[in-house]
Amino acid sequence: MEEKHLHHGHRQRMKERFAASSPDSFADHELLEMLLYYALPRRDTNELAHSLIEEMGSLTHVLEGEAHRLVGVPGVSDGTALYLNLLGEVAKRYTISKFDPVDKSPVFDTPGKIAAFLAPRFLGLTVERAYLLLFDNGMHLLDCFHVGDGSISRVGLSLRRIAERALAKNAAAAVLAHNHPGGLAIPSADDRAFTHQLAEAMSLLELPLLEHFVFSDHDYATIMNYDDPSVVARQASSSLFDVLRRQLREGKGEKGATYERAKQSQRK
Repeated sequence: MEEKHLHHGHRQRMKERFAASSPDSFADHELLEMLLYYALPRRDTNELAHSLIEEMGSLTHVLEGEAHRLVGVPGVSDGTALYLNLLGEVAKRYTISKFDPVDKSPVFDTPGKIAAFLAPRFLGLTVERAYLLLFDNGMHLLDCFHVGDGSISRVGLSLRRIAERALAKNAAAAVLAHNHPGGLAIPSADDRAFTHQLAEAMSLLELPLLEHFVFSDHDYATIMNYDDPSVVARQASSSLFDVLRRQLREGKGEKGATYERAKQSQRK
């Protein structure tokens, strides 16, 4: 009874405080405590919120946590773990939607802009995933295609599949991206070999592969012309990207030749 009296009205006071003040004033465990109100309507969730963050390491890791780890925390049921996973997925999709073109058509004219668009799609993934981006001559995004999951060399990225997708979208250029979950954003030898083979094949379609991004949990790198591991890949790729972008705008019917000229310009 004493404990019940101590916490009587606590939830209502927390809700009123949230409504009346800036959400930034709340600590992570307080936000998690309030979220858990809706999964656990009849227990004190403050202690549980502390336990979850202590066990998982952060609020982000709680929302991205695998169900079997979450239920290992005393007080977390299968239903609560599912609730937290759903919150994490909603938060992830919200982040993605903030970067998606809705009412306007942004120009993806730098590697940084493309990386900012792609990064949320790899948040919290524990598997390798590949995306293909297709652009028009003005570098407006036409399509963001989830190619598949698994090793990039085995993900089923067939030239025919790319060609069919590109023709359907009337694409002028493409960008590939995949992730190294739990690893580093360092292109492997297989990544680089696959990228150059794919670029050569795509040039036959007159569809230049502008770049291939590799993402880790906290960073990214680029692969095109990544011949010297001591060179920062994203810097090495910028001039090639800029040349391709400029020449794509100049010559709509010369996509294949553009790719070759851009490579030659980069070598110089």
